[in-house]
Amino acid sequence: MELVEGWTGRLTWTLTEDEVAIDGTGKTVSAVDLIGADGVPADTTGDFGWDTQASGIAYYDPDSGDLQAAKSPYRLRFQVTDGSGKIRWYPGGKPLEIVVFARGV
Repeated sequence: MELVEGWTGRLTWTLTEDEVAIDGTGKTVSAVDLIGADGVPADTTGDFGWDTQASGIAYYDPDSGDLQAAKSPYRLRFQVTDGSGKIRWYPGGKPLEIVVFARGV
């Protein structure tokens, strides 16, 4: 995913297992792994959650200062916890990537 620094629109991803969207019903989602190119976890103030829980679509609503071109690209993984406390990571392999460009470039 590519975007411009200062982006505040909703970002969505479909979380999948074996290329099939998961059913997030009864599960909680958070993004505890949003890491900049410098290896430092991003100090986000935006929100993460389910956009469409039954279809496994998770969202991130970044605030204008969350994603900075100087720290791009960011790597992202979602943590999904079921009702019994079991945790799964999406994606389970290579993380999602968010590339941020400076405005005016």
